Amino acid sequence: MNNFLKSIIGLVAIFVLSSQTIVKDKLKIVAFGDSITARRSTVDSVFAQRLPGLLADRGVACEMIISGTGSSHSGKLTDNDFAKVKHGLDRFQTDVLDHKPDVVIIGFGANDAYIDGDDPNGKSRISLSKYKENLVFMIETLQANGVFVILRTPPPFSFSEERMYLDKRLYGYVKVVRRLAKQYQTGLSDDYKLFKGYKGEDGGYGKLLPDGVHPNDLGHEMIANNVANVIVKYVKNGG
Repeated sequence: MNNFLKSIIGLVAIFVLSSQTIVKDKLKIVAFGDSITARRSTVDSVFAQRLPGLLADRGVACEMIISGTGSSHSGKLTDNDFAKVKHGLDRFQTDVLDHKPDVVIIGFGANDAYIDGDDPNGKSRISLSKYKENLVFMIETLQANGVFVILRTPPPFSFSEERMYLDKRLYGYVKVVRRLAKQYQTGLSDDYKLFKGYKGEDGGYGKLLPDGVHPNDLGHEMIANNVANVIVKYVKNGG
């Protein structure tokens, strides 16, 4: 074989190899969390329902799996049974790992931090240390399986002034998420910061949370854009 032919074959091989590294299969994304993740009749589309279209517009194809459960905290039913549902760790295997995802968006915190009753110093449903332990287990398990993790801080609460001690308690859980994102180098969608910084024509961030907890369509649109930016950055960096 002459040198010219060898060169042509080499160039073809390089081109094929380059194409294989550039072309990416459809991402399988699991959105895992509480009622803010779950489909909701009071909004047209929650953030996870918006993601496929947003990502497609930016050249990223995905299969979206929504694994949100209303009233779910990050732990197990035996940790706190106020809500008789399968909680985060109860369904982590079936709702997340069994799908063999490429990307998992984790969003818990509102139900974990919540204080039942009227005592501002009362216990949260899931303690701060247990919340951190639950998230660490999820992150480490997913990363060991080669999954890209995106953590979402919970949006703030918007209640009457006398009940805003709940938001103060929630902020401790927000800080745990931020620290873990930095420690484990996960993606981060800081929805708490996003909402607190909202300066709409009709007032502050409370307009995004009609019942004080759950985002409206505009709120979900903001979260979706936040998360989409993280995913696009991950893909562009060779994820």
